[in-house]
Amino acid sequence: MSVAPPSPSQRQARSRYQRGMLAWLQQPGDPAGLPEMRAAVRHLEAAAGGDFAPFWHSAEVFLRAISDGTLAVDAESRRLCARIDLQMRAALNGSEAPEGGLAEELQQCIRQGAGQLPPVTELISLMAKPEAPDLDAEAVAAWSAAGNAAVAAWNGRGSGDLAPFRRALIDLCAAAMSLNLPETLHLAESLAGVGDRLDAPEAAEDPYLRAAIAAALELLGDTRDLGLPVFAERVAHVAQRLAECRESQRPAVSPTLLRLFAGEIGEQAALMRAELACLEPDGEALAESAHCLADHAAHLELDSAEALAQGLAAAIVRAQAGHGFDHPEVREALEAALAELDTMADFLLVAQPLPEATDILEILAQV
Repeated sequence: MSVAPPSPSQRQARSRYQRGMLAWLQQPGDPAGLPEMRAAVRHLEAAAGGDFAPFWHSAEVFLRAISDGTLAVDAESRRLCARIDLQMRAALNGSEAPEGGLAEELQQCIRQGAGQLPPVTELISLMAKPEAPDLDAEAVAAWSAAGNAAVAAWNGRGSGDLAPFRRALIDLCAAAMSLNLPETLHLAESLAGVGDRLDAPEAAEDPYLRAAIAAALELLGDTRDLGLPVFAERVAHVAQRLAECRESQRPAVSPTLLRLFAGEIGEQAALMRAELACLEPDGEALAESAHCLADHAAHLELDSAEALAQGLAAAIVRAQAGHGFDHPEVREALEAALAELDTMADFLLVAQPLPEATDILEILAQV
């Protein structure tokens, strides 16, 4: 049976998963990247069929258990998250069934709860369920509407107009006061506080700020736990993340992450070289690989690698619309950029500052 080629949205889902995993790995114990990872897996689950559908479901439950604190953030959970990424790559390359044993490992971790706890469902059944407070229905509806508006405004910020997002935060603060819950007001005020930083052009693209805001916006969509202790605990965690962004606290980039990114450079460069060797190279696939590297480099604040990958992606788009990939000057420029990416990977492996790629960028600009 032939396997249908993956859609662009499925490839984007893997990039989203990788972006979230980098954010999560960079700050152990911080679930900032987990919403991205879970959203990517949910997208694949919705589009999957056959043996893959239950696998993606198990992966999403596994990630949710980490997000909720049921599973510990340790070497084992990081290893399984990396294997989920590899399984995504295999699925996108045409694999008809998930890796044998991986789904069972995920399910076993969920059941054991970091090897110490009984299944989560059993624990929940033994716990006394707190009573939900009697909240005003109109106030809850206003909170939900303001949250939805904030999410929509943030997702639509590509035009650079952040005024709708700020207006939504003002409405969110008003709704929080109507609810009369300290934690909702705390969350709204924390979001409004980081909103002040968005006046600086570079702040809106700060990967740490984006991750913190994404984690806060995810809370806005869950009204079932309003007034319950679990919601207050989640707000306290997210508010701390937002406070760190306001104070511009930045952890050092992990050497392990740099080595992982060096490996990703090698993988994406190999994919691009293989595509260029085809009779009719797929420009969209080439540009996607370059954009993937640019996104990861931006998250790690590797400016020269980000600039090179962005320049490569732009040159690929121009080549596809112009001379094509067989033109000697185009091929020479793309090969030079790939060679420079290989050099940057070598620098990362020995923890050395990356070289500037000004000369290569000038060559790419001429394509």
